[in-house]
Amino acid sequence: MIELITAPDNVAAFRVAGTVTADDYEKVIPVIEEKLGDHEDIGVLADLTDFEDMTADALKRDLQYGLSKLSEFHRFKRAAVISDKQWIKAATDMTGMIFPQIDARVFPQEQKAQAMSWVSDIQ
Repeated sequence: MIELITAPDNVAAFRVAGTVTADDYEKVIPVIEEKLGDHEDIGVLADLTDFEDMTADALKRDLQYGLSKLSEFHRFKRAAVISDKQWIKAATDMTGMIFPQIDARVFPQEQKAQAMSWVSDIQ
């Protein structure tokens, strides 16, 4: 399940819980597209505190959307991930190495407010 989180106008923010399905991306993608339509650069925040896993179709949809945005990755200035899970931190670090134009950081659960402040502070 993915639900929207209230965030500054230049941030697409989501809380991800349980198992993510391909249908969940029908909530995420329009929000990101709207933010990109309204702002030159955006931040993305994902609270993965309660994330468990994702279906194969969800992974496929995520990859399809990501590949469709390759030419616009420079517009995704910051990505904040909230999680205490080591494997999510490792995956975020790897993503940062693959896409160095995106400043990605992992914040522990108790620093949600700091994560939101950091991800929205893009000039």
